[in-house]
Amino acid sequence: MATHVRDSVKQIRENLWLIGDKAILHRSPAFVPEFSWKASDGSYYTISDVSVPAPSAGALPPDSIIRQVHDAGDASAVWSLGDAFLKVKLLQDRTGATRERVTLEWLAKRKLSFRVPRVLYHAQGDDRSYLIVSHIPGETLGAAWRDMEESEQEECVNCVTGIVKELSAWHGDAIAGVDGAELPESWLDVCRDPHDFTPDALRENCNELGMDCSTLIFAHNDLGPYNIIVNAQKRVVGIIDFEMAGYVPREWVRTKLDVSWGLDFAWSGVDSDDAALTEWRKRVAHQLGQEGFPEVTDMWKKWFKQRLASRG
Repeated sequence: MATHVRDSVKQIRENLWLIGDKAILHRSPAFVPEFSWKASDGSYYTISDVSVPAPSAGALPPDSIIRQVHDAGDASAVWSLGDAFLKVKLLQDRTGATRERVTLEWLAKRKLSFRVPRVLYHAQGDDRSYLIVSHIPGETLGAAWRDMEESEQEECVNCVTGIVKELSAWHGDAIAGVDGAELPESWLDVCRDPHDFTPDALRENCNELGMDCSTLIFAHNDLGPYNIIVNAQKRVVGIIDFEMAGYVPREWVRTKLDVSWGLDFAWSGVDSDDAALTEWRKRVAHQLGQEGFPEVTDMWKKWFKQRLASRG
């Protein structure tokens, strides 16, 4: 029986770990040939294919340098691996979707004004994907926002608006990922289980919402404050998590920011109805409007209510 996603990383012995049933991760304090990446503490990490049968391994000890930093209901989980991150995700209704590593490799071939993670390793099991990406130094905008001056916040809004415009220069022929595979944008197929992310189905939904599908632009589609990295000077330096990136109608970029509570701040101790939680996405949406990006926000809200009601 497959292990839970949150149990995907186990320790074989000190400085040696088993990743699912796919790979072995080794950490060495000294240089090793053909290392996969070097950490800021001077250690070297190497990934190799797992042997058959796999070596025995147990749970990570409490003092492990490998730390789980995210657990989304056992559907996905993320671990910190010495200046890199391992992302394990159940495929579920996304078996036909563009893999994040495909998008990152596509972006790596293009000149960008900001940093994106590098793909260090990837594999796919029967029901899940494994991806190791490089760490972008800094902290998330979500962590930094409340300590920023207003001028610094405004600069971040303007910078991300510029990044949206930068990405929108690339056009596609279908509402899909960069390789033409499905775009797993659940906000364009709400209240359906399983989702239908095929290009034709998403185009039908976008037409129903009144979007212009004659021009499709490349977009990140998940520009929440925890996917934006800022440096010590509170300037945006990188964007992470390109799982939902792909080609969409121009209206969708601003509409998504208007309607998606998934792009809110997630601050503990703050009431869920506090308007401060929506400040980031509302400010970026407003700035995109100033830059000429249209929206179908009211239509989307009506469509969402209709779909929710029809589900019973």
